[in-house]
Amino acid sequence: MTLKPKFLLILSLFQLSLGLGWIFGYLLIPPTVFFYERAAVRALQKEYHTIRTEGLNAENDIVLQPYEFFNKGQTAPLPVVSLHRESALNSFPTYPPNPMDYTVLFRHLYEQGARNVYVIAPMAWEEEPDNIVKSAVGYELDRFRHKALGRQMSESSRRASLPSGWKHLAIPPGNIIGKTDQFPRADRLVGEAPQITTEAGTLGTVVENSDLFSASQESGKSFPLFVRWGEDIIPTLPLVAALNALDLDPEDVRLIPGDTLLLGNNRSIPLDEYGRIPLAENSAPTLLDTKEVIVPVMSGLRPPDMSTVRKLLSSADAVIVSEPFTPSEAPDAQALLTAKTIRSIMGALSPAPPVLVPVAPAWVQWVIVLDVLLLATWALRFRKRGRWLLWILCILSAPILAWYLFSVHGVWFPVMTPVTGVLGVALAGSLIPWFSPPLHDAEEDDEEDPPPSTLPENGNGAGSVLPPDNLYQEPNEVPIPHHPKKQSDS
Repeated sequence: MTLKPKFLLILSLFQLSLGLGWIFGYLLIPPTVFFYERAAVRALQKEYHTIRTEGLNAENDIVLQPYEFFNKGQTAPLPVVSLHRESALNSFPTYPPNPMDYTVLFRHLYEQGARNVYVIAPMAWEEEPDNIVKSAVGYELDRFRHKALGRQMSESSRRASLPSGWKHLAIPPGNIIGKTDQFPRADRLVGEAPQITTEAGTLGTVVENSDLFSASQESGKSFPLFVRWGEDIIPTLPLVAALNALDLDPEDVRLIPGDTLLLGNNRSIPLDEYGRIPLAENSAPTLLDTKEVIVPVMSGLRPPDMSTVRKLLSSADAVIVSEPFTPSEAPDAQALLTAKTIRSIMGALSPAPPVLVPVAPAWVQWVIVLDVLLLATWALRFRKRGRWLLWILCILSAPILAWYLFSVHGVWFPVMTPVTGVLGVALAGSLIPWFSPPLHDAEEDDEEDPPPSTLPENGNGAGSVLPPDNLYQEPNEVPIPHHPKKQSDS
């Protein structure tokens, strides 16, 4: 059996379009995956606050990495060692604690595994300690990997310049998008300088005389994470503590006031125009009494089981040591808010299990591509209007099927493969004259005119078939009657 040339041409066109479809379909995978990522992120926004797209893995699955801002337990509890009256008197002979009491406390915290300690306390006494005591307190504090002394700040009329020890904390101006004029201003530290000799720097905690602090407790907001010191933007203690736990620097901070705070690898936290973040619902710190930290060494006393406390201190991102600035019967509210803020930040950066969007099975891809391409090839038998109508339907059917697979079955499909194949068929069918409408269509049009044999006859024989023009036929001779010539009478 001999195949017709037109059939062979159509078969070649089908194979060529199929090959081009797969090639260009996978060349256009990045934009295809991008649209699927946008759709998946939009579908997951109600469940997660931040979702980072990571592209395709080795199995061609779209990988989405969500980050849960509202802490669901991914981070370790954050302990606060409160030195209010009752707690302090459980371990120390006097209240407020004296410098040597702090020396004992810092030593026990370090020996039980704490590595990042932030002290929110006056660290100043009516009688200034001698140099030996100052050095002893400082020595125990300097043993920690990360440490800092929290200080309150305020704004003055002098407009003092940024302290030299804080210059490394300034956020690079290029990392700030938008206006920071709503951030609280400060240019001096409140209260006496700490009366200890230490390498630990000071960090701002709360801006004094600011209504942002009181409002934060009512609205579930942290106090500001940033302060304007002149023209510089300085992070406050909670943010610095979170950066230390993540091994990040201020250069890794990018912020959009009133929108987003980005830390490190594009992990984002919502940020209002005052530099505050929402507090996670379960971000309350774990309060520790001094008797839970300081192991008794007096003879005759059985040491308590410290395994739980040791595990807590060793796994904590930060440990807050808090003494109210004025004698109090309750833990310091500012210190508790600091701890909540730190834990909320860390909770925002805790990844949830990745979300995978698998690619459709190979047999599903082949069925869709072949069906769409066969339908597009079959359209060659129609005239121009019918062809393009069917080709448009084929092109539209591909994204419709892809969206059905994604929304119902949770898989993605390389939609550009069938679309490219259909476009190849349409281009060839429009340019190659062999793909003209079939001959029988033209014959059907000719049948609309009546054949010459059926034309009505008239008296002149108009219904007869005329001979071809190149043939000439002599007319029949009409005989002329012959009359003999009469003879003359002569």
